[in-house]
Amino acid sequence: MQTLWQDVCYGMRVLFRGPGFAIVAVLTLALGIGANTAMFSIIDAVLLNPLPYKDSGRLVALQTENRAQGLTALPISYTKLLRVQEQSHTLQSVGAYLPTSATLTGRGTPEQINAALATANLFDVLGITPAQGRSFLPEEDQPGGANVVVVSDAFWRSHLDGVHDAVGKSIPLDGRSATVVGVLPRNFRFPFQQPEPDLWQPRAFENPGMDPIRVRTGASYLLSIGRLRADATVERAQSDLNTINTAYQRDFPGFADSTNFILKVIPLKETLVGSLRLPLLVLLTAVGFVLLIGCANIASLLLARATARRKEIAVRQALGASGLRLTRQLLTESLVLSLLGGFLGVLLAAGTGKLLHLLPARTLPRAGDVHLDATVLCFSLLVSLVTGITFGFVPAVQMSRRNFHETLKEGGRASSTGQKGRRSRAALVVAQVAVAMVLVTSAGVLVKSFANLMRVDPGFDASDVMTFSMNLPPARYPEPAKQAEFYRRLVESVEALPGVQSAGVVNFLPMIGATRFKFFCPEGAVCQGVGKDPIIALRQVTPDYLKTMRIPLLRGRQFDQHDIDGAKPVAIINQWTANHFFPNQDPLGKHLAQSREMIPMEIVGVVGDTRFQGLSTPSFQEFYLPQAQSPFAAMTLVVRSQSDQQSLVEAVRRRTLELDADLPFSDVASMASVISASTAQPRLTAQLTTFFGALALLLTAIGIYGVLAYSVAQRRHEMGVRMALGAPATDILMLVVGQGMRLVLIGLVLGFVTSLASTRLIESLLFGTSVRDPFTLATVTLLLTMVALLACYLPARRASRVDPLIVLRCE
Repeated sequence: MQTLWQDVCYGMRVLFRGPGFAIVAVLTLALGIGANTAMFSIIDAVLLNPLPYKDSGRLVALQTENRAQGLTALPISYTKLLRVQEQSHTLQSVGAYLPTSATLTGRGTPEQINAALATANLFDVLGITPAQGRSFLPEEDQPGGANVVVVSDAFWRSHLDGVHDAVGKSIPLDGRSATVVGVLPRNFRFPFQQPEPDLWQPRAFENPGMDPIRVRTGASYLLSIGRLRADATVERAQSDLNTINTAYQRDFPGFADSTNFILKVIPLKETLVGSLRLPLLVLLTAVGFVLLIGCANIASLLLARATARRKEIAVRQALGASGLRLTRQLLTESLVLSLLGGFLGVLLAAGTGKLLHLLPARTLPRAGDVHLDATVLCFSLLVSLVTGITFGFVPAVQMSRRNFHETLKEGGRASSTGQKGRRSRAALVVAQVAVAMVLVTSAGVLVKSFANLMRVDPGFDASDVMTFSMNLPPARYPEPAKQAEFYRRLVESVEALPGVQSAGVVNFLPMIGATRFKFFCPEGAVCQGVGKDPIIALRQVTPDYLKTMRIPLLRGRQFDQHDIDGAKPVAIINQWTANHFFPNQDPLGKHLAQSREMIPMEIVGVVGDTRFQGLSTPSFQEFYLPQAQSPFAAMTLVVRSQSDQQSLVEAVRRRTLELDADLPFSDVASMASVISASTAQPRLTAQLTTFFGALALLLTAIGIYGVLAYSVAQRRHEMGVRMALGAPATDILMLVVGQGMRLVLIGLVLGFVTSLASTRLIESLLFGTSVRDPFTLATVTLLLTMVALLACYLPARRASRVDPLIVLRCE
């Protein structure tokens, strides 16, 4: 340890003697190690850390899958949930929840709170015990049960003033008084619903937007979580549920979950982060490549410094220092350098969590859990040690194996570092170019993929459109007619505002991936019943919704004021539905019916397709119903206006409160931001990969420049002799450029071959392009060639301007 300490102290003195080299090396390492630390902190929080629940590895999600129509990750029905709770032999307990919202009054301006309806046992399934009070009682989860609520710690602090006697207090919720029975722990997280709920209420079967009869006869709407028994596996649970599902289909053939639907068991964590695994690993690989290129640069610098220290090393050898002892000393210096870079890198990575908060919601689940804990710091220390050994090993070995007799006999002119040193530096340049080729190619195809994604037509015009979500409290709007009348008056009031071109309401916006699915039977088809007929997405709208969103009317008419309750049922279908279910026919005047009610609705119009779940997903069959004929409590107001957004929001708020002083709205956003949020993940992947690719390109250029600049300095005498013998400056220029470009060409070939194989790993992340896209490959090759040519030209230009007289005099 005493010797190690001496080596560390000497290494620090060596670095202080060459501050320029030390600063460049430490900053390069800080960028590389900091980026790796930041990426690992994200991966550790999102992918590696277990969910914040007791024995979270035993938690699973229960989902419905309709393979016949390619629909996955669907909710399950309340009836099927009961059957699983009663008959499963592999699930210890099963709970469910339904995202919703609640209106809180009594504190001035009414406020819409993110909430969830849950079964009484959901917190027991998760292994969560309230920090204060209790969770729901079984009798509270029955029809007519008490109106109680469990609140989050944040809600307790912000709305209940953080008092310890909050349990038992009543709060005005949705027009009724609700009793607070529990406060959840401060560290409780529920990332499966975004934004996370602040209020939890019982009786998930009381879906406020659905007819109670349909809830109890098979409509699928619940998100279910189960806990495996201690000796059970996911595979055994799947077999168990297959048996339950088969018996369910036999006993209730007319329910929504019929023959085309199966139950799937998926690890709960997988439902949250499964789609993020590949993008995050791609980004971690990218920052790893950046660090490798940085290591190659520093190794080249160390090999160059070897010449300046050759006398020192020779004297040490002459005094009896062994090769192993010298190697240890030189490796210690490299480790000191890497640890300094790692320390600075950790400081840079410490702000990762704050930066993630700037991302749009739903971009990165568990982003709030990202921080520098002991695991991340250990990773950073390990990366620093491995990095120090990686860039320091080859220079240390080469320096410690030199013949000190030859070095001590050398005279005035500095000699070359030898053939091995030149080969090592050349190999580092080739490796840098190859790695940069792989990284920049990956960035190129991801950028092109994202550009293709953004060129996709969503089916509507998002410019100048603002959206406002609201949910009518069932206590004040229990009847569908009252719901329809409120939204009719709201639209009329908002359309009267100055600057508003049009307004409408819809139950679910396009692009957000949420809708109401219905079994339906088109005219001319054989109706098989609920569960067997095809599924279609339902959107309930007011007459001006299509006009506001500028969804093109292709045939027929839009809804008007005559399409009200009691009038002839009508519907508008999208182009996909018309082409698929009415091929080579005019669908106008034909009918379709929902499989449950079997009430024929006349098709009065055909509109263009809109994207259902993001720009990358194909269009789906949809039909529109007049909101007056099919009212819904929870709706979104869309307003097209060129007015200032803030003034428009305040004006809409005033008009809403004029109609109902206790009704707030939430999720105020422009339609453009809704589209942007749907593409947040591919955008982030493309942006970060591009940044890392640009950084790799810069470091590679610096590496090429450094190697050639050093080579020119070593061959300065040779250049002077050549020019003294008549060699023109252009020959010297071409000699140096050719030396560098030969290495670059080898690196490009290796990188091209490697990128063709490695970029296939990101194929599933691409949209509208291929990993072998010739334009991208040609562009990246040209870009790397131009950057490398510039890096070669600068030292070559210096070499071509050598004054042979001055050089020969110095020699």
